[in-house]
Amino acid sequence: MSIELITFLYFVTLFLGLFLGLPVALGLGGTAVIFAAIYEPRSLLAIPSAFFYTPWNQVLVTVPLFLFMGSLIRFSGIAEAAYDAVYKLIGHIHGGLAMGTVVVCTIFAAITGITPPATITMGQIAYPSMMKYKYKKAIAIGSIGSGGALGALIPPSVPFIFYGLLAKVSIGGLFLGGVLPGLMLAFFYITYIGIRCKLQPHIGPAIPADEQFSVGEKFRALFNIWPFLVLIFLVLGAIWGGIATPSEAAAFGATGALLINIIYRKLTWQVLKNALETTIKLSGMGFWILIGANIYLNIFNSLGCQELVTSMVLGMPGGETGIILMMMFIVLLLGMVMDDWAIIMLCTPLYVPILNELGVDKLWFGVLFIVNIQVAYLTPPFGFVLFWIKSVMPPDVTMGDIYRSVGPFILLQLLGLALIFMFPQIGTWLPSLMN
Repeated sequence: MSIELITFLYFVTLFLGLFLGLPVALGLGGTAVIFAAIYEPRSLLAIPSAFFYTPWNQVLVTVPLFLFMGSLIRFSGIAEAAYDAVYKLIGHIHGGLAMGTVVVCTIFAAITGITPPATITMGQIAYPSMMKYKYKKAIAIGSIGSGGALGALIPPSVPFIFYGLLAKVSIGGLFLGGVLPGLMLAFFYITYIGIRCKLQPHIGPAIPADEQFSVGEKFRALFNIWPFLVLIFLVLGAIWGGIATPSEAAAFGATGALLINIIYRKLTWQVLKNALETTIKLSGMGFWILIGANIYLNIFNSLGCQELVTSMVLGMPGGETGIILMMMFIVLLLGMVMDDWAIIMLCTPLYVPILNELGVDKLWFGVLFIVNIQVAYLTPPFGFVLFWIKSVMPPDVTMGDIYRSVGPFILLQLLGLALIFMFPQIGTWLPSLMN
C-alpha cells in the first residue's frame, strides 16, 4: 500500500473514531496501535515509553498548579466581587453590565488559564442580572461567550503551556505574546457593546437612577478585588522579570490563591475537595491526551507520513502566506469538534517541521494558533463555548438564541486574527522586550 493511502487512512481512522464518540486520548493512541501493528510492528516497542517520559516533563508541573490556582479562585467569590464592582462603577451607562462582563471575564481568564470557568461562572452570575435590567438576550449571551473565550489566550494560559512544550518555545514569551492580542480583543468587544448600546439603548438599558451609588461605595467595591489583581501581576511579573520559572510562579500562584481563600474565609474542606477534584480531572485529561498524541505522532513519523505531509504542504501554491492560511483553516474546522488541548497536541507536532522549513517565527504562530482556537470555540454549530453557555442558561434560551448572539463577536475575533496575521508585532513586541 502506498504511503499516500496509509496517511489518508491514518487521519480518516482517527476522525471516524472521534465522531463515534471515542475519548480523544483513546482515539489517538488506538489509531496508532492499529496502524503500527499492521504496517510497522517494531514501532510498537516505543509505545510503552510514552507512558513514562510524557508526564515527567518538567514544564507540565505548571499545568496542575495553575489549574489548582484557578479552581481555588473560582470558589473565592472573585467573580461575584468583580461583578459587583462593575455593577456599581459602570452599570449606570447603557451596556455597562455587558461591558463589565467582558472585563470580569478578562480578569477571570488571567487567573484560571482555561475557558470553561469564566464562561460558566459568568453565565450563572451575569446573565440573570442583565435579564433583570431588561437586556436583550443577544448582547447578554454574546458578552459572556466572547469574554469567556479569552481564557484560552490571556496568560497564564494552559493552551500556551502545551504549545510551548511541543513547539519548544519559551512559555514566558508566549504568555507575553498573548497579552496584547487578549486585551485587543477585549477592547473590541467592549467598544462594540458600547457603540451598539448607545445607538440602541433598549438592548442594554442603564440601571435605574435610584440605584446609583456614592463614590465611597464604588471605591469599596473596587477595593474588594485588589488581592486578585495583585496575585495576577505577581505571578506573571515573576515569570516575565526572570525572577521565577513558570513552574515556580505557578506554585507561588497556587499558594497565593490558597491564602486569599483563607483571608476571605472562603476555604472549607468542601471547597478544597472540589478544587482538587477539578484539578486532577483536568490535569489527567490533558496528560492522557498528550500521551495519546505522542504515540499517534511517533507512529506517524515511523511510517514516513510526516515527511509526506511536509513535502505536500510546502508544495502548495500561495507560498508561505497560503500555507499558514491553510493551517489556520484546519484549526478552525477542528475547533468546532475537538477540545483546544487536543487540537494543540495533534496539530503542533505536525506543523512545527513545516514552520521550521518556512522559517516562520513559532512564537508568533503560537499566538495566531491560540487566537484561532478562540474563534473556533464560538463558531456554530459545534463550538465548545456555545454548549458551556447552554448548560447554565435558563430553559427559555435556545441554541438558536446562542448562535445568533455570537455572530458579531466572531467577526471581531476574525478581525483580531487578521490584524495579528498582517501585523505580527502585536504578538511579538512584548516578548521581544525580554531579549
